[in-house]
Amino acid sequence: MPSRSPASASTRDLYSCFPIAVQVVADGLGLRADDPRGLTLTGGLPFFGGPGNNYSMHGVAETVVRARSNPGSFGFVGANGGTLSKYSAGVYSTTPAPWRPDRSAEIQAELDAVAAVPRAVRPRGWATIETFTVRFGRDGARTGVVVGRLADTGERFLATGVDGDDDLLDLLAAEQPVGQRVHVRSFGFGNRVTTMPERMDELFPPRPRILRDDYEHVLVRRDGHLLEVTINRPDARNSLHPMASEELDEVFDAYFTDPDLWVAIVTGAGERAFCAGIDLVHSASGRPTWAPANGFGGLTHRRGMTKPVIAAVNGFAMGAGFELALACHLVVADETAQFALSEVMVGLVAGAGGLVRLPRALPPRIATEMILTGRRMSAAEAAGHGLVSEVTPPGRALHGARALAGRILAVSPTSVRVSLALMEGHQRVNDPVDALLADRYHSPLLDDLMLSEDAVEGMRAFVEKCAPRWTNR
Repeated sequence: MPSRSPASASTRDLYSCFPIAVQVVADGLGLRADDPRGLTLTGGLPFFGGPGNNYSMHGVAETVVRARSNPGSFGFVGANGGTLSKYSAGVYSTTPAPWRPDRSAEIQAELDAVAAVPRAVRPRGWATIETFTVRFGRDGARTGVVVGRLADTGERFLATGVDGDDDLLDLLAAEQPVGQRVHVRSFGFGNRVTTMPERMDELFPPRPRILRDDYEHVLVRRDGHLLEVTINRPDARNSLHPMASEELDEVFDAYFTDPDLWVAIVTGAGERAFCAGIDLVHSASGRPTWAPANGFGGLTHRRGMTKPVIAAVNGFAMGAGFELALACHLVVADETAQFALSEVMVGLVAGAGGLVRLPRALPPRIATEMILTGRRMSAAEAAGHGLVSEVTPPGRALHGARALAGRILAVSPTSVRVSLALMEGHQRVNDPVDALLADRYHSPLLDDLMLSEDAVEGMRAFVEKCAPRWTNR
């Protein structure tokens, strides 16, 4: 029996809830939109009364009627099932054909073996449009939605435009937007795309990395080379919603950028809580919830923390609040402090670093118990496991943190910075000798340190038996 392809069928009926699926299948079969045999038997194509209406049964029934009226002919019926990756196809004929074994599993295995396109969760830079749509609001507002590929890495991403960004909307309305160049940037509240970097800066002006005079949800105090940051939401036990996290992210951006700030302390206002975690009242209200690119409180996902951050824990450090403390280099707690990864108690998981950092900071079985039960750990127990550097009397955590900061400020800030950078790099090398050899022969940080003004000053002061004057250079 001659080969029977859908393209040579006497009748074809293609259906999807969306036009793109009909167009993709027609293109794949080499069928023109104006093929004289038509692409539908019932006038359906897309939008045959809406999805879920048993449309394809109508297509099958009409195909059978046509085939019976023209013996020897055959018809093809295809239907998209929800997404383009799920497609149903049937060939119907009046001429019996021998049974052929099903090859679906074999074909699926071949498809599964094809490498997936890597995905960028936080894309940034130039990209090309792979596909797109425009979302229309009830008020007539239009928002572009783009699936694209990053030019530098080839990663695929999903991003939305900004409501009213006519530059992007004009591009998407052009004759052929696919393949055109766009610019994407990731923010805590999502990925955004527009036509070029200058336009992105107009829509989202870059914030200067300097400390502001006032913030809504945090307090900052600068004392020489020391920065004190206080989460100022005592009525909510210093829990953080997105706006508070964004402010902390901005503050720590300024801290790590400013060469005159050498040590930072983060604490919570009042005596009841350091930070009770995510503001669940805000989350349950249905309002948008997100975290900055640098994570909860601007710290949990931050790389390159090459200046020390000390957590002064007063009262509760619960859930993401505990994860915020774990992201700090050092922890000073008062006797009332309690630590817990309480996410499991509200149906969540410790996704802001607790599942990674706590098993590295505590004996594995104790960490696992805390993660799986949400139980609280006292300051004394935390100190016994080395999780806390120092325990102070009630209400004195900040004073203890200041004393610890003073001891750090007394040594070379350049040495502190290089030490933290090398320690972070060592965590990626399992063998200690390999880590040491990498430092000795391949680390430009050590070369820079030995040529720094602080190294010269430190050795001079030692020889002359006087106090060094550090410059962080």
